[in-house]
Amino acid sequence: MAVPKDAVWERDPHTAAKHDLLKRYLEAWAPILLSRNDVISYAEGFAGAGIYTHGEPGSPVIAYDVFTGALHKYPKRMRMILMEEDARRAEELERQMALVRSRHTDDVTERLAVDIRHGDYHPSLLQKLRSIGSLGKPLFVLLDSFGGPDIPYSLLHELGRYRSTEVMVTFEPSFLTRFAQNHDGHRQRGDEAFGSQDWQAVFQQPSPLKFAFLREQYRDTLRRAGFSHTLYFEMVDEGSRKLYLIFGTQHERGLEKMKDAMWTVDPSYGVRYRDPKDTQQQMLELELEPDTAPLRRILHDFIAASPEGRAVSELQRYTLLETVYRPSQVIKLVRQMRDAGGVATEPHAINTKTRVALATTPPNTSSSAEQGALW
Repeated sequence: MAVPKDAVWERDPHTAAKHDLLKRYLEAWAPILLSRNDVISYAEGFAGAGIYTHGEPGSPVIAYDVFTGALHKYPKRMRMILMEEDARRAEELERQMALVRSRHTDDVTERLAVDIRHGDYHPSLLQKLRSIGSLGKPLFVLLDSFGGPDIPYSLLHELGRYRSTEVMVTFEPSFLTRFAQNHDGHRQRGDEAFGSQDWQAVFQQPSPLKFAFLREQYRDTLRRAGFSHTLYFEMVDEGSRKLYLIFGTQHERGLEKMKDAMWTVDPSYGVRYRDPKDTQQQMLELELEPDTAPLRRILHDFIAASPEGRAVSELQRYTLLETVYRPSQVIKLVRQMRDAGGVATEPHAINTKTRVALATTPPNTSSSAEQGALW
């Protein structure tokens, strides 16, 4: 997305889906963290104006409403740090946050501090988080830029030093593949975003593989920064524009909650997901119970890579850490794969200790079209 020239602009499908996802995740994140901590923090590096052309709320307003609900339940405190470099947008954000605060009781607003800063988010955001003691305590940082390589690795590395920090970063790969090869300044921005020059090998990749290559490079970037667990998936809207949304955490429970949020995003936004591990790159509709054919293919390949097979618990952990799917879907899928003749289980009853191996006889593919689509 090009940087808007106006202070307030029209919300696109990507943004609508991202905001829905953010809301659903924060609805899980805030109560869990407030139940265990006296103070938690939320920060945005690209806060925007807080409102869109047709009156839709921006992410700061959405987050504020979610947090007030959690604070009604828990008598704790929260901090919101909102950075915005455009003076007009920062001024509008002040108005929007004043409006949302006026809708809530004094008891809650006194415990939910909002700090809006006009200026470049880096290094100001880190300085602010450090000065108020938020680093090292529960912290969620949204770095939702306009899609280019705008997030320096140095910032991610500093945030990743703390186990209690989670980040959500947006990244549009087309900027680098289109503009950086013959432009020194854009290549330097890429180096700063990835923390190395390894990403530049994208220019030698075949065109169909360029985006996937950058995606893998950025996942490695987050891991090097300290976020041991990442959930990343491709968002494709009806205009075929692609945007990567990358979530980084050091807690497996965070992955579980983000996946729960992901699969309940409103499908009316016209945005779909695609699992990076799926060799067929099948598009997935936003559904609470999505098409699991890609996960069957992924699990088949994972099982095949181990001659002695895999325990169901291994398949569940792999599903959690390496795919966009949820561990709760694994047992049902293993049962379906076994019934189709593709795998064998020992013992027959399936639980987390059951071992799953490829069947020694070819699967029966004549009974249904769905079985033929498993692999």
